[in-house]
Amino acid sequence: MSGRAASAREVLRRSGIILLFTGYLLLCTLTIVATGEVWSLIAWGGFAVVGTLLLLRRSGNAIGRILLGLALYWGLYGAFTVPGVAEALPAVMEVVLSSLGYAVWMLLPVLIVVFPSGRVTSRLGGTVAVLAGAVAALVVAMAVVGPGDLPFSARPNPLGVTALASLSRAALGDETFLSVPLIGALALVDLILRWRRADGATRLQFRWLAYGTAVTVLILGSSLLLTDPPPVVNAVLTLGINAIPAAIWIAVTRHGLYEIGRVVSRTVSYAIVTAVVIGIYVLAVTSATWLVPGLPALGVAVATLVAAALFLPVLRSVQRRIDRRFDREHFDAQKTVDEFGDRLRTRTDPLTASDDLARAVERTLQPTVIGIWTSGARP
Repeated sequence: MSGRAASAREVLRRSGIILLFTGYLLLCTLTIVATGEVWSLIAWGGFAVVGTLLLLRRSGNAIGRILLGLALYWGLYGAFTVPGVAEALPAVMEVVLSSLGYAVWMLLPVLIVVFPSGRVTSRLGGTVAVLAGAVAALVVAMAVVGPGDLPFSARPNPLGVTALASLSRAALGDETFLSVPLIGALALVDLILRWRRADGATRLQFRWLAYGTAVTVLILGSSLLLTDPPPVVNAVLTLGINAIPAAIWIAVTRHGLYEIGRVVSRTVSYAIVTAVVIGIYVLAVTSATWLVPGLPALGVAVATLVAAALFLPVLRSVQRRIDRRFDREHFDAQKTVDEFGDRLRTRTDPLTASDDLARAVERTLQPTVIGIWTSGARP
């Protein structure tokens, strides 16, 4: 009976998680159909997918709860921007949703301190979690009782207390929200300290989180430099926010952790090569147009041929230098194999060749046990 009860609870748990994910998709669909706004789906879709998968695989995982919770909140937020939705619902629901917006960003420091196990594992991490919870509770409480018009429907806050207006404004002011970057900085300090103490797969997990965060920061920084980008570019930049949940999924499930060096190497290499080739293309077009002003198509053709001819040589040159810095394991392994091949071409002694082969395998693959079988000479 207990086994059946546990099985039934597991089915209900999984059904609830899938239902929450389905609800997120329905909210995004409503927002897209009514307003054409796809931000909730593009920016937070990865959070919803990874959070759902983690919760399906690991019951009660805090990382999965935070990721799915963030996606659900922004899905609800997008739905409330649809004209008429906020007015059709009780004002209390709008109060709760708008108030939670003040505290939702405090989930990000908590996400950092519970990574990768889903639990707080350090004293500093526990302090960060307590501070984040305290600040979130304070701002939500003050937002709930703060008098004034609600953000979506402009209705008066039915829970607002006029006597607490000054206190609410002080709690929701810039001084209070300075605690958000400060708590985030403490979370990063905790992450660095745990990273330094970690080894093996755990260290690689931290590297994945750092990589995903760096990609997101780079994309967001790039979006700030672009003025009025086209919708396609804007969608691609928004999609890049999902680098964090994607990196978390790889790290937490420990799938392909050994590839982090290669991923970073390839990303950096192609970014540099793309920038170089585009620069050469623009320079060639400009030069050809200046030299032959009457034939602009010739300049484009010449620039295309030059860029195509230089792409692979530049890529190989940049790849070697980037691998030496970011993918050292692959660089050293390739160097060892090349040296072994050179020795095979210059030495023919079978005994020496077998010793060289064993050393090459040990340095590149690092096996726990190695053995070499050679056929014996027949009389």
